[in-house]
Amino acid sequence: MMQEAGLFDNSSRSREIIDNFMRLRALRVEVDVKLALGQFTVEQGAAYLHNTVPMDSRTALAEAAFFATGPGQAISYQIGKTQIMSLLAEARRERGDKFNLRTFHDYVWLNGNVPIALQRWEHLGLKDELERVDAQSTAVH
Repeated sequence: MMQEAGLFDNSSRSREIIDNFMRLRALRVEVDVKLALGQFTVEQGAAYLHNTVPMDSRTALAEAAFFATGPGQAISYQIGKTQIMSLLAEARRERGDKFNLRTFHDYVWLNGNVPIALQRWEHLGLKDELERVDAQSTAVH
């Protein structure tokens, strides 16, 4: 949100650091999924993080062990971020000149444990995602 608000516009090094953090989160997803599927051992996940991120061996091993004991954490974090960024884009589009990033941020922060699809419905009046999920769950049962 800080980058979105333009707070790093005058610091290319800060933007680079933020971009590297985003890259790290994406690479964690790959390790998370491959550990859960048995395609990586903890040691292979650590080696991958060590060589690809790069990060020191000790931190890489701790990260891989964490994801091995809590499968799905990294990917759910990334999916949540994607949902929030999508909600942000929709809010900007819907509100136009009336959009306020601080108000949006405060709303999401206040409702952090509420699923994004429900926040989207309440905040923007859009319930197509809820209807899609309902239709999918009805088809399963």
